[in-house]
Amino acid sequence: MGAVIPLLTIWLVLLSAPALSFGADGHRIIAIIAENHIRAKTAAAIQEITDGKSLATLSLWPDRIRYLPAWRQSKYWHYISIDDHEKFDDFPRNPDGDVLSSLEYFFAQLKSAELTRQQRLEALAFFVHFVGDIHQPLHVGRRDDRGGNKINLKWLKLSKTTNLHRVWDSLIIDSETLSPEEYSQTLDRASPVLIKQWQSSGFLDWARESKNLRDHVYNFGAGAKRTPIQISPAYIDRNKPIIEQRLLMAGVRLGDYLNRIFDPVSHKQ
Repeated sequence: MGAVIPLLTIWLVLLSAPALSFGADGHRIIAIIAENHIRAKTAAAIQEITDGKSLATLSLWPDRIRYLPAWRQSKYWHYISIDDHEKFDDFPRNPDGDVLSSLEYFFAQLKSAELTRQQRLEALAFFVHFVGDIHQPLHVGRRDDRGGNKINLKWLKLSKTTNLHRVWDSLIIDSETLSPEEYSQTLDRASPVLIKQWQSSGFLDWARESKNLRDHVYNFGAGAKRTPIQISPAYIDRNKPIIEQRLLMAGVRLGDYLNRIFDPVSHKQ
């Protein structure tokens, strides 16, 4: 499920390519929160795989290579398409893969003792990234509007149009003028009871949660009758807490799953 790209190329791509699209800051925030919830053995294993690079840096790689010829098929792995009336136990899946099948695959890969360091680095990058993607509601999107990509919008007072997917990927997050480190520190305050509840879930649960947020995503208020739809400050105020909770949930759950992979004995205790 993929191609071989030398380790040096991975880091050169990360350092030189522009951020594409949750957006770059969203993935960084999730990774930073995850690092707050991993055990020492997990952290040591990750440091060995990444040669000391942070998960926040590694999390950006899957967005930056998906248009390279060697990784073109990976563009399908970032999302899953399911219409409102469809249920997860019976709906058409993309034969080229989707975010659910990719999470399952790379989770299994990371638990395998047979991977080379190269393969483990790639698998870790994909897994970290896709945990973030599945928590962004429009990565579990409708087919007809391609997860909000075909819904054109006006963002506040900007003259250029954008689309709904970008609003939820990055624009609402970017409206908060905090660095990823500051943002993660602000968000990472869930109670132990809530953390345990969030961690008692699996990939399919996360997808269902994202799908169930559509009433919020597509509620544009009074501006919905205009074309393109105007995103208002009220829309941002209503939905920023939802996005922030999804970022936090993703980070907490990512940390838990990394512990399951790299420190499974302690995880069971």
